[in-house]
Amino acid sequence: MSKKITTKGNGRTSKTGAKKSPAKSIVNTGIELVLDLQEGPELELLRPQDLAKLIKAEQAYSEHVQATRPKYPEDPSMFDRLTPKQVEKRGFLGKLETVSPTDLDGLLFARGGKSKGKGKGGPGNRPLPSASAVLSAVTQIVSGRRVVAGNAGMKGDLVMWEQNFEFGDPAKAKYFQDSYKLIVERAHLIFASEVDPGFLAHLATLVPGYTSYCCKPNTRNQAVGFVLHNRFKVISVTSHDAVANVQGIPDLRPAYELELEDTTNGTRRKYIVVHLKSMRGGPQVSGVVRRNQATIIAHVLKGSTNVETLIAGDWNTFGDKTTDLDPLKNAGFKIVDPTDARATHTMGGRLDFYMERGLSKKVGQPDVISLNYLPGLPVRAITDHASVVMDVK
Repeated sequence: MSKKITTKGNGRTSKTGAKKSPAKSIVNTGIELVLDLQEGPELELLRPQDLAKLIKAEQAYSEHVQATRPKYPEDPSMFDRLTPKQVEKRGFLGKLETVSPTDLDGLLFARGGKSKGKGKGGPGNRPLPSASAVLSAVTQIVSGRRVVAGNAGMKGDLVMWEQNFEFGDPAKAKYFQDSYKLIVERAHLIFASEVDPGFLAHLATLVPGYTSYCCKPNTRNQAVGFVLHNRFKVISVTSHDAVANVQGIPDLRPAYELELEDTTNGTRRKYIVVHLKSMRGGPQVSGVVRRNQATIIAHVLKGSTNVETLIAGDWNTFGDKTTDLDPLKNAGFKIVDPTDARATHTMGGRLDFYMERGLSKKVGQPDVISLNYLPGLPVRAITDHASVVMDVK
């Protein structure tokens, strides 16, 4: 059973190009903050007992994340110098060059870690892999793939790269920087989730001609954002904060939007990255939250039906069979390759994908790259999500 509530405002934050009426504008260090005061859409209201259970589960997970977050060495060469005790003090189970199917730590890791915190997920309960071993594996799986065979340039189709980086912070960015460089240089636009601003800022320094944009992180240091090639001219930046403010549920993430112009041909589009509510609390109850988030996104984009729009991210719902995103479908958005059931998460299920409006004849076939199953390394050595890569004309 659910009731309907009406939200107030969509909580947008914009650098340029934002509608200023009826809104209050605040100028701060060169960045224009716009508070949109328009009426929001009607949303479903969770039952009090379901809401209380959901909030409790999210609070517990936030505490778990903060207690188990490992500290990556900022210098990859430290791997050889760190003792087992030093590695454990950083929050890792141990350190591994490679792992065989019979390796105990690898098996524990694949099953979610040791008994303490088992099944909760989060950043901890993993061995520290060698950065050089990860680089070798990433090189192996991205080289020669159809979409990412060469470096991104000023000509040809655009390469989109969607990635949940699993608790990306500046130290992790520096530790795996050689592997991340292979990703950055192959993409024109990276839709990034589960990152912080420092993580994306470092990725943008790895290859000349890139920059980054990121929303404000939650208490888990999770944010969403972009790394983009200088082929793009940024028209506007908008954080749809109402997507992170649904019935007081903690640590949701906003939808983050860039309006970009492809300087090669003058095409302007909206690109939006999302990381919707997890299934924590059960798929049915959490599905109400995701539907509300989809409703808000559809609402803030209702005036942009004539603008080509691409949304990508970790949707936390199965793309091949979800009803959580019906509000977006009803607003004209389509899942790219809707019957694709390839899993993009180590726990199974297609959680990462693209939705488009006005681009159906311009998008290619998405390619799933198993960055979460690197050959010869533990499951989730660098992330728990596969990459979803797609070319766009």
